[in-house]
Amino acid sequence: MRMILALLSLLFLGSGVARAEEKIVVGGSGGLLDEMEEIGKIYLARNPQDRVEVITEPMSTTGGIEGVKSGRLTIGSVTRPPRGAEKAELVYRPIGRVMVGVGVHISVPIANLTETQICDVFSGRIKSWKEIGGGEGKITVVARRKDDNNDAEMRQKIACFKDLQLSSDAVFVVRGNELMDAVHRRPEVIALVNGGSNLLERPNIKILAIGGVPASNDAIKSGKYKYYNERGIVTLGAPQGLAKRFLDFIATGEGQKVLVHRGVIPAL
Repeated sequence: MRMILALLSLLFLGSGVARAEEKIVVGGSGGLLDEMEEIGKIYLARNPQDRVEVITEPMSTTGGIEGVKSGRLTIGSVTRPPRGAEKAELVYRPIGRVMVGVGVHISVPIANLTETQICDVFSGRIKSWKEIGGGEGKITVVARRKDDNNDAEMRQKIACFKDLQLSSDAVFVVRGNELMDAVHRRPEVIALVNGGSNLLERPNIKILAIGGVPASNDAIKSGKYKYYNERGIVTLGAPQGLAKRFLDFIATGEGQKVLVHRGVIPAL
């Protein structure tokens, strides 16, 4: 009997050590990293024996996918599902939807643009705020060089934007945070932005209504506002162990509360 109890004790201790030594690393697109960081802190407060690291330096959706494939990341944050060859061995899980829209400085005296006006502005056919009711001054289009899912969303949803060539005067940046900072600080700038965590930290940005439909989560839920992209995660195969427990926690009330607070419409 004593031997059986001793063996059970060893098994119990062994499983506890294994769980304590398990670690997951989360990283990828900046579009979901703030949410993951906050959820990670709450999770660890509830489960201090686990180890969760969130790399807060954004590395794009492609970086999240490649990070998981290379083994650097356990969970990759992405702003689109994997496609083509990226899908191999990866499991995608949607987390929620985030509004996409046309962002301008809060001081710009316009609240709405039509799809045609959006195309004319971003192509450079319209160069002055005055032409769209925004007062004097030249419009500066700011865009990301690549891996911009806000741009991809508009090209999919707005017919005249599908094959649009951006203005020859457009200013290109590498990271989404740089683009958001430009809109936040410079009244002449217009750019495609999203309504996630980055917007919360930049109160000088407003997202314009499109065709009279306000850019809001309620309008997305009702189907009236059609411009949004998906936030999700990828793992190498089905998540197991700590990765599964962490992702399951996102679907709890505490996890969902973080998403809603940060502008994400939960999909879980």
